Amino acid sequence: MRAVVVTRSLDLAAPPERLWPFLADTDRFNRIIGMQEVSYRPIEDEARAGGARFVAETRAAGFKLVYEEFPFEWTHERVFGVRRRMRGGPIESYAWRVTLEEPRATNGDGGAARAGLEGGTRVTVRFEIVPRSWALRPIAWLNARSFASKLAELGAMVDAHVLEGASSPYVKPVSPADAGLVEVALERLRKDVKQELVTKLGALVRDGADADVVRIRPFALADAWKEDRREVLRAMLHAVPAGLVEMRWGIICPSCLTASQQVRGLDEISAEGHCQLCDITFGLDLDRAVEATFLPHPSVRRVPEGMFCIGGPARTPHVLMQGVVEPKKDTTLTAPRESGRYRLFARGGAAATVEVDTSGAPSAQAFIEEGRVDPSRIHVAPGGEVRVSNHLADVRHVKIERLDFASTAATAHVVSTLPEFRTIFSSDLLKRGTPLKVARAAVLFSDLTGSTALYTHVGDAAAFRLVDDHFDVLREVVAAHDGVLVKTMGDAVMATFVDANQCARAAIEALRRFESFRASEKHGNLVGLKLGLYAGACYVVTANGSLDYFGQTVNVASRIQHLAESGQILMPNDVLESLQARERDSMKVLDRFQARVKGVEQPLDLVRVTLRA
Repeated sequence: MRAVVVTRSLDLAAPPERLWPFLADTDRFNRIIGMQEVSYRPIEDEARAGGARFVAETRAAGFKLVYEEFPFEWTHERVFGVRRRMRGGPIESYAWRVTLEEPRATNGDGGAARAGLEGGTRVTVRFEIVPRSWALRPIAWLNARSFASKLAELGAMVDAHVLEGASSPYVKPVSPADAGLVEVALERLRKDVKQELVTKLGALVRDGADADVVRIRPFALADAWKEDRREVLRAMLHAVPAGLVEMRWGIICPSCLTASQQVRGLDEISAEGHCQLCDITFGLDLDRAVEATFLPHPSVRRVPEGMFCIGGPARTPHVLMQGVVEPKKDTTLTAPRESGRYRLFARGGAAATVEVDTSGAPSAQAFIEEGRVDPSRIHVAPGGEVRVSNHLADVRHVKIERLDFASTAATAHVVSTLPEFRTIFSSDLLKRGTPLKVARAAVLFSDLTGSTALYTHVGDAAAFRLVDDHFDVLREVVAAHDGVLVKTMGDAVMATFVDANQCARAAIEALRRFESFRASEKHGNLVGLKLGLYAGACYVVTANGSLDYFGQTVNVASRIQHLAESGQILMPNDVLESLQARERDSMKVLDRFQARVKGVEQPLDLVRVTLRA
């Protein structure tokens, strides 16, 4: 059946780069025009699907719609579109495409920037529907015109917002909130969170657009509010028991950086994740692949949790170009216009480096082979063409993505280093027997020297009090440096940090605070403190009802601490050198040496420091 094609062009005043973030946000667009939530399930038999990745189900005008979703295709700030194949109903398939073009000439009328004027954009919408019979062509034509009109209307509103400061069309829809229950939750929150953040969180939960609150990312929110990231994260954690929000854990694909799965608790997380879109299986690093997000508690506001679109460009902003390449055929991607290093990724995990600079050729060729992209390095000029040939027997989609995309994910490792998490969510633990990797964590061990003699000389009660009070000193220092005290062992402490420098600063401050502490204690002269730290990969596991760390990094940190003497800190030399000059100058270097530690092949370059007199 011949397709029904409707094309409509709209001339806007704003340039493409300012319109793109709005027009390419297909999830928000679908919400605005009143579409229903869409549920997606992976297509199992992809060979028969011909490149479709998901079966989607939704409702429109009271009717159930089921269709096969193909990957979106786009070139950043220039064009995007998608094709869908219906499973039943009056329509066989439909596709739409939006193109943003800069005018090539001016019209010279001297008026406001419009069609043909420099700086504006011509937005063209092309909608194509294939009906199942000739009798349905008029209905298909009306549907295509309706969609094109809604997109054109959205474009006009975005133009007014970008250039004239009019209200953003994306502040809607807003599902209703129970203002009374919101205020009750905020009153509880005021006991633990500063008033400014309470006010902002209340306004967001009560009045924020559905798309803004269904997956609240604390670090992105903090950046937008110009607030400290960890303070906003702490506020969100406190907002859970206050009844304002709920927390979810997202399993993040390392390629598309989207949540391939959402769960309510860490105990629902397995050791591996799989992304249907990218067709890769990946290990779940707590500091990379597991992210905490929030949404309003259903008692205060019920927000649709389903997706309204799974694959538009705004969902993966680090992907600059994406295309579909059929078996034994080619497709062409436009290289980024900015010089730099990028990645060409083919579904299934094969990838190549793309070097973009002015010395590159105007075009380059790449071949998708089994398990690899050939060549592994592609050199092309800015805005040049990358021609991709698919030598495989199945459809692959390919993409060019930024490598330096800034992450705003509040990862599970970061969250678990907040004392608030361990206090409020003490029951949210990993599944027993399922250790998850942390690619890099800094581990600090301390030990109270002289404690055995202390018990002998002053008795159990006085000795226990001094030991317990010294724990309080260390606990405060660790928390002040964004770490978490994992456990105490006799008179020793184990703590972890996201950053090795923070760990070193905490060790320095702990020794300084301990010296003041023991000077004020009656029996403080009988004890001392020694510390050691090390950073590297480790594993997190549930042990004795709490999250614990184990692995070689933990063992090495413990052994380094054992090499220290009372009043000393031992750490890798490169950690000390990475501190600021004033921080290094606050310590006296006693010794730089190499030491062999069990479990590590090469000797470690260590430094022994103490406080300056």
